[in-house]
Amino acid sequence: MGPEAQDVIEPAGAPATGGSPSLAAAEKLAPPPSVGFAERFAGKGKQLWSRVRASTLAIVGGAFLIGSAAIAWAIGATSRPAPPAVAMGASIAGSLAGVEPVAIDAGSAASADVADDAAAPRPTVWRVSQLSSDADVKIVGGVLGHHPLLAALGSAGLSRSEAQRVVRSLAQSRDVDRFDPKDSFTIAFEKESARVVAYEVATSPTDVWQGRETTEGGAPTLAVRKLELFPEQVRVKKSVVVGADLRASFADAGLTPIDDVLTMLDDALDGHAELSDIRPGSRLRLVATQERVGGEFVRWSSLDAVEYFPAAPNAPSVRVYRFDAAGEGQHGTGAEATRAAKHHGWFDAKGKQPYSGGFRSPVPLARIASRFNPHRMHPVLHVVMPHNGVDFAAPTGAPVYATAAGVVTSVGPEGPCGNKVEIAHTGGYASVYCHLSRFAPGLRVGQHVEARQLIAYVGQTGRVTGPHLHFGMKRGGVFIDPMTLRFDGVRVVPRSRRDDFDRVHAELDAELDTIPLPPPGAVAADSARPSEPEETIYEEP
Repeated sequence: MGPEAQDVIEPAGAPATGGSPSLAAAEKLAPPPSVGFAERFAGKGKQLWSRVRASTLAIVGGAFLIGSAAIAWAIGATSRPAPPAVAMGASIAGSLAGVEPVAIDAGSAASADVADDAAAPRPTVWRVSQLSSDADVKIVGGVLGHHPLLAALGSAGLSRSEAQRVVRSLAQSRDVDRFDPKDSFTIAFEKESARVVAYEVATSPTDVWQGRETTEGGAPTLAVRKLELFPEQVRVKKSVVVGADLRASFADAGLTPIDDVLTMLDDALDGHAELSDIRPGSRLRLVATQERVGGEFVRWSSLDAVEYFPAAPNAPSVRVYRFDAAGEGQHGTGAEATRAAKHHGWFDAKGKQPYSGGFRSPVPLARIASRFNPHRMHPVLHVVMPHNGVDFAAPTGAPVYATAAGVVTSVGPEGPCGNKVEIAHTGGYASVYCHLSRFAPGLRVGQHVEARQLIAYVGQTGRVTGPHLHFGMKRGGVFIDPMTLRFDGVRVVPRSRRDDFDRVHAELDAELDTIPLPPPGAVAADSARPSEPEETIYEEP
């Protein structure tokens, strides 16, 4: 498979926390909460007095040096040979005060505002997961779902008294009655006593409330605080050799969650390359950006550049670059990212982006197992049985997306089609999706959906012999070949943005060139696995 990813954090953020210390070791990472106010104040007072004393001595030392220099100049001391290295006043004062002096290169003109511009390193944040190596502590976790926090904690194995203790602690910092189903919790408790020693409740990767046991005031209590967590953008560079199983090839290269990566890759290569050509022996180089919090993966922010080498000998490679043609930023979060997503595209080196109209593949990069054929002879019944759609080979649970914007007209089981979704589109078109394992949460008749919006998951419900998606298109109520719906066009980078595009693609070219690429023919190990035949016949309605 491809080489190790080369990750570069930008901008510099907090270093990832290493190891998993025990509770005793964890206490060394941060001041124990049991330290009283007076002790903390006294400690800070000593530090303040040391700094005042050092500063005073620095001023005195500096004044002394300035006075000495003035006297030397007055008596012609400047006619002496070159002086030795200058000892700054701060160094003298630091030595006198017992503080380690900072070496300063007197020969360089250091900018006075360097310290202001330099980003201060963020402090390491202690997390409950660091107790995982403590043999005396057990860690459990889960999501709240539609349960109250107290009930969810009980289901995770906490006694009612300890669950109530956690809830009372958290109530000091936030509302404990309002959570979303995807909000999660992590609890650490002693195996012998079953007493909770730490917990975390997260409503997002950066919104985390943490409680830690402290003996301040005598009895042990869980002191709660909201953690200061910051998202970081991390550059990831990967190469992939495609084997027999496309999904496994990307997963083996560390490009997960696989469905998110394949969706971005489908968008990037659409119009630039025939996706059906990505078969064993194809090679890719990718530059992408991840969002991480505390060193943990949160999501893929963007796929920034792709180089695709087809498996066919002597076929030219294709390079595409993600670029925001409207100038609203390459990345962002929330509404910022949504606005930018409407204008960004993947352009070739000439600043061109071919597109195929308003219809997209419902299963990104899936292989076509059976094509539209109104005159198909059934292989078993030996009668003409039209195949009114295209079959996409994909595993159960693979996401299915709306091929274009429209209104849902049908959701539910429908005979041999199994679980089915039908969407009406403009121009008298309608798309049909069959054999689904389940539907997207909340999908309902009358709902408006956007192109590439998640609507369901691949399955094998109805009259089928294996998991796949049967995808059909109708025009005026009559089935047509979905693969004929390609309204080609070319989008170009606006002249006002051309200089910016040239700069971006030159930078991305330099990054792509640093990624080691396996030689042609270096097919991944998974290519030895048997693949599906090119044509798989399924029973269809």
